[in-house]
Parts: sequence; C-alpha cells; structure tokens
Amino acid sequence: MSLGQLHYTSAPPGPDGSGFRFTALTPGLPQSVLREAEQLIGYEPPRNAPARPSADELDAFPRAFSYSELSDGSRLLARTVYTGADYSGRWGNFHAHAVHLAPGQQLPDGALPVSAWESPGWATATPEGGAPPPLSVLPPSSGLDRDGLIAFAASRAPWLAAVFTDLQRQAEDETAPQIVLVERDSADVARWVVLASTVLPRRAVHRLTFTTYTRRPHLAGQRIIGVLPDDAHGLAGSGRRQRVHDCAVPPAPDGPEPTPWAVAAARIWSAGAIELFQYADRLPGEPFTPGPLSALALCAGIDLPSPHRTAAARWACDHPSELSQEELEGLIQTLAEPGHTPAETRRTPVEPGRTPADPRHTPTEPWPTPTAPQPDVAPVPASTPPAETAALAELFARVGAGLRPEIAAPLAARLFTAAVRSAEPVRPPDRGALTDEVARRLAAELGPELRAGIADAAGGTGRPLRLLRMAGSLGVDCADLVPSLAHRLASALLADPSAYGGELDGTLADRPDLRSALLRELDTAAGAAPASVTVLLERAPLELESREALPYLRMCGWIARSPSGGGDGTGARDRTGELRAVLGAAGVSVVAHPPLLRIAFRLVWGAATPTPEEARYVLAEQGADLHRTAETWPFLVTAALNGRPGDPHTDELAHELLTAFPTLLPPRDRAALLLLEFARDLRAGGAEPGWVDRVLGLRRAAEPVNPPVLEHVFGRLARQLLHDPGPGRELDDLIRGNDADLCAAYEQAAREDSVRDRLRRDPHYLAARFVDWNAHPQAGGAWGKVRGPLLDGVLRPAVRALGAQELAAVEAALTERGGRYAEDFRAWNRPGALSRLGLRFGSRDSRTPGRRRGGDS
Repeated sequence: MSLGQLHYTSAPPGPDGSGFRFTALTPGLPQSVLREAEQLIGYEPPRNAPARPSADELDAFPRAFSYSELSDGSRLLARTVYTGADYSGRWGNFHAHAVHLAPGQQLPDGALPVSAWESPGWATATPEGGAPPPLSVLPPSSGLDRDGLIAFAASRAPWLAAVFTDLQRQAEDETAPQIVLVERDSADVARWVVLASTVLPRRAVHRLTFTTYTRRPHLAGQRIIGVLPDDAHGLAGSGRRQRVHDCAVPPAPDGPEPTPWAVAAARIWSAGAIELFQYADRLPGEPFTPGPLSALALCAGIDLPSPHRTAAARWACDHPSELSQEELEGLIQTLAEPGHTPAETRRTPVEPGRTPADPRHTPTEPWPTPTAPQPDVAPVPASTPPAETAALAELFARVGAGLRPEIAAPLAARLFTAAVRSAEPVRPPDRGALTDEVARRLAAELGPELRAGIADAAGGTGRPLRLLRMAGSLGVDCADLVPSLAHRLASALLADPSAYGGELDGTLADRPDLRSALLRELDTAAGAAPASVTVLLERAPLELESREALPYLRMCGWIARSPSGGGDGTGARDRTGELRAVLGAAGVSVVAHPPLLRIAFRLVWGAATPTPEEARYVLAEQGADLHRTAETWPFLVTAALNGRPGDPHTDELAHELLTAFPTLLPPRDRAALLLLEFARDLRAGGAEPGWVDRVLGLRRAAEPVNPPVLEHVFGRLARQLLHDPGPGRELDDLIRGNDADLCAAYEQAAREDSVRDRLRRDPHYLAARFVDWNAHPQAGGAWGKVRGPLLDGVLRPAVRALGAQELAAVEAALTERGGRYAEDFRAWNRPGALSRLGLRFGSRDSRTPGRRRGGDS
C-alpha cells in the first residue's frame, strides 16, 4: 500500500512561485485533489497567541490534525502545525503534512485515522528533494495510551453520553448536525476522536471525519470539529447545523435525552472496559441497539440503568448461545441485584476461543478488566420497573434451568420479590430455582406482605391468587385466608365467567384447599342462583371432582355439561327425564333433602312453566308430600293455570292439585282450579245443571283469572252448549249472565268447523240453532253483540249451502217445534228479507210470548 504525500508551507521563490504553496508532492496526485487540499490544510493561530512566540510557546500551539473527505470520494489525512517565522522572517508561517487515500483505501493494516495523531511519521518541514515517495506505513502515536484515555474519559464523564448520542445520529443520518468540541488542548479533541472511534461500529469509524483545531468552525466540513474556548462564542444558536459540547463548563441540565446505546457506551468507557466495544461489534443485533453492549457491560459487572438491563435481558434471551457460560453467569449475577454489583463478582467477557482484543487498533497493549468500581454507579432503585421485571422473568425462563443453583437463586429470589411487590403480574420461577436457605429468607421477609396481599379485597382476585401460589411455594401459612378468597373468587366468577383462566386453573391445581373452598362457595351459590352457576360451568372448565357432597353444584354441572344440552338430540326435550337425571346427579336423596327438588325444577325449566302433562307426571312420580315439603307445588299450580287451552291434561291436573293440596291453595288459585275442574266434569259428562251460573260464580272468586284458564273453561262450556246443552236452561243463563268473554267464546266455538259441518248435515241441529239464536231478540249487551253475527255469519252461509230437499227437512224440523218457527225461518231465508227481518227480530216486543226460549239438538 502507498500513500501519496503533500507538504505545504511558505517557501522562497521557486519554479512554482513564492509564499504559501505545495513544496513537496508525491508524483501523480491529481490537481483537483491539490485544489481541495489547499482549502483544508490552512492554519490560523489562536486569538490570544503571542505574536512572536518562543520555542516553548510554539510547542504549545494547537495541532490541526484532520481527516477529511474530498469530492471524488478520496480522503485526506493531514497534520498542520504553526512554525512561527518563514524564510523571510515574517511571522505566521505553518507547515502542513498530509497523506492522500484513494477512494476505498485505508491506512496500512486497517489502522484508524486517529491512530496517526502525533505519529513519528509526520514531518514539520519540507523534505529535501521536492518529490517525497509514497508512504508505506504511518506508525501510530505513542501518546494515546490506554490509561490516559480511560482517565480522560472519566474526566469527561458528564459529556460522554451526549457526545456519543450525536455520534449515533450522525451515523444514522448524514444530515445530522456536526459535533463541535470545545477544548483548551487540541490533544484532548484527538482523545475525543479516539473515544468516538472506539464506540462506533467499525464500518462507521472509517467514515468519521474530524479536525482537532480550527479558528473557523462554521466553515469546517468535518463531522467532529475541535475549537478553543475563545472561538466557541460565535456558535450560539447553531443547533440545527452544529451541536456544541463545551467541556470547559458543565453541560446544560435540560439538554436532549441521550440514547440508550450512548449511555451504555459512556458507562463502559467510564469503567475502562473498552475491549467490550470490539466484542459487541461481532455480536448479532442492529447497530446502536443497546442490547448487545448492555449485556456485555452487565456481564463484566458494570451497572446500568433499568432500560439497559431490560434490553440486555431481552437480547440475551434471544441470543443465549452468543455468551459463554461464564459470561451468562456474570450477567445473571449482575441482573440479580437492582444496584451495582461488587467489583469482586465482575468477570471479563471473553468470547469462546478468543482473548480480549485491543479496541479498534488503538495503539495499546491488551487491556485487562478493571477492578475498581466505576465512578457513576446508579443508586439501587426502590422498585424495579415492570418492563425490566418482565424481561428478567423471560430470561430466567429461557436459561434458568442451565444455571448453577447458587447463580440462579439470587435472580429467582429477586423475581419472587418483584412478583410480591409489583402491581403488574409477574410470574415467579418454580420453587426449585430457590435454595432452601434463600426460600427461608424470602418466607421470613415476604410473609407479611403475602398475607396482606391475599387478604386485600380491593384489587380483584388476580393478584391474591398469584400471591397464594407463591405463599405455598415458600411455605407461608395462609390457610386462614383461603375461605375469604374463595368467597371473593366465587363472586367474581359468577359476575364474569370469562375471568376463569390459566392463572386460576394453575392456582387451583397447586392449592387443593382453595379448590375445595371455591366448590363449597359455588355449591352455596347454586342453592340460591342455580342459573348463574350453570352459566359459569358452561363457560369455565372447572373440575367438580370432590369428596364432598356438593349436591346443588353437581346438579348445575349436569345441566351445564350434558352432551345433548338437556335434550334428546332431535330438538325435543324430555324434561321429566332431565329432572330425574338432575336429581340423580346430586348424589344425595331428594327425600332426605327436599330443597333439591326446587333447585332441580329451576334448573330444568328455568323461567319457563312445565306443561300440564309434565306437571302431572312429576306430581305422580314425586308424590304430593315431597312437593309440599320442597315447596314446589306452586310450580304445578302455575302449570295448570298456564296450560294450553283445550289440553285435557290441564283440567285433569287441576283436579289432582285440588285433591293433593286442599289446604295450601290460595283462594284465587283454588277458584281458578275449580273452574278447570268444572271443565273436566263437563268433558266427562258429570257436571250438574246450572253450568253457566257455576262458571260465572267461580270466575268472580278467581278474578283476575289467567286468560288461558278462561279460554279453556269458556271454550269447553261454549262447545257443550252448542253440541249438548243438557236438560237445563243454560243458554238462557248465558244470555242473562251478560258475560262478554263467555258470549265471545260461544261465538268463536260456533264458528268452528265441527259446528259448520253439523249445521250442513243435521236438519234438526240447524233448526235448534235457529231457535236458540233467535231467542231473546230484545236482549242487548253481550248477547246482542254476538246474536247477529251468529245468524248472519254462521247460520246463513250454512243454510245457503243446502239443497231444496235439505231445506224442506229443516222447515219440517221447525214445524215439529210448533209456533211460527217454520214461517219465521222461511221469511228469514227469503232473498232480500235480511234487513227487514233483522229489524223485526231485533225489536223489543215479542211476537210469540209463549215461545220456548231454549232449544235442543
């Protein structure tokens, strides 16, 4: 490798002119390079420099050591020093010696540009001959020794993170502001460049341009610019283009927040473990992420803030094989303590098969790990942030099983402590991660907090459940707190069954006493609100196996987990069969525990009502005495009072209830059941005359009567009056009773198909209905409203459908009755006579006072 050389100073007249000019050049350097280089290698003495300095004063002048990028992509590494008077005796001369690096070219052996600071290869005068050969080597400086750099970093600790943050932003964004370092000595700026070159990823280091001294920082194009304090005053307000770090005054407390990577890099430099930067550069991870660097720092026992501990734990969790066992144990040891780890526990991170390497070719010998604590140790936090705790738990779950007990136990203890004291859920390690001694210490320290947290009813049940599991792991006795927790847990689950989850399931598996207490609470709740418990068991896989009876809970469980959902798989439900199955699931005798029958009723029928047929079956199967003791007879009464009209089981059930519970029935319910029983008697033909009066009397006693009861009884009575009115004067009683519902039921029954069919085929039946529906033409009220519709809407369509022979048969049947019935029928049936006869039959005077007002079929 060859590096072209350039020398520039004030020289006597020659072929190339006089004054400042290139006095020696390696042949072949392009003119474009020379023109740009001339703008970069100039020198202005400091403002307060002596006009005619002595030799010692000349040596104290700042060195302008720079590394610049040229427009063609090549680089220029230059050193410019003030030399005093020129050949003519005029003061203000300087000498610049530079080397040119072609695009993509680096210093020999890949040395970093800053390593050439004060290299023995720099000349302070133009060499003889005028055409220096290319350099093959530029020896590194002996002034940048490791100890001096560490001491310098410690002295600049307040500014380290801020400068490194700006370096990161420059590496990520080419438009980021330049870094201006205000130092009294240009050598300190060179040391800053060494620090920067050490922390940056290697591919970013060779792009880092710098100058250790300039009088005009606003004209400098390098990324790092060194200025003296006198030249920094005019930089105020240049924040968008330049970031000024004045190391002569304390940094502003309200400056930008340093990046996590920069903070980690600053801590490592302060601790002197700078070999970690080269190691971190080989580890997986995106550039400037804090994880790898923080992990290595913590492996070495360097304390870092919580975000870095979090990042290190997550990185190690994702890349556990990147660390040796020794390094991993060092990391775990450091993470086990919230604060600084004592120096004697630190370890030097060494990559397997390697030894610690020099940082970025800085000219030093291999550096040992420091043994003294770093100066800016973070205080031990009062509590660990949730993010750090979660990362530590994740890391321990990943690598804890492979750690020695004495290494794993401290971090496991910390996770146990965090799980007890943190408001956020923290899953502690298994009990096996703790040694017996550590477990005893934790039990003594955390026991009161565990008991207080389990007893705390203000924050839900999640945290008490976790604490109860930990109390069991540590052997802390909390048996007296379990019943109260089980009660709260049952209430929470009944209010929201989705609250049942893995945490609860695991706790119940670990704590049989809590499981038993919870089942007892749910059994008690099932005796009061079985539907809620059933919903819970439908949605939560709560295991019901227990040596205890728990009859109510088991009945709810059968309903909730029946394979057919309480049906037979076809959509039909055998609810009486379900009732038997539910009672069987209770596991105890319903005779010995009659309340089970009431809960079983609520589980099977819920808010619905049994059908009369189901009620009759249940009454017969269980017996009246059990229903009386279990107080389930009201369910049966409700079934009768809400039975489907026309269902023969309805009035049969009423009869059975009146027989079974004669003294328990309230008066209204008894009267309603008597109504239904009377409908049964009518259907069986055993009712005594006076039907209408009997029914209307019972109705008044049962008011308000369920509509299904009225519909059933009135329908039965109306059909009886239409088809077989019996020997009494029941129709007259109906008309006289003036009951609108009964008259409406009579009209509705008259419109049924059975009546219409009989009117068409039975002349005597039609004649009887003509006589009946013409009865009491002067009556108003309820009968007056239905009489016309019966004649015109029911009878007339039937008559019009008859033939002449059938009409003659009807008239003959009316003639047999005597009086004017046949004549009135013919007049009523004559076309066009409807309105006239309507007035006649509707008048208040009776044309046939001796007429019989009843009729028969």
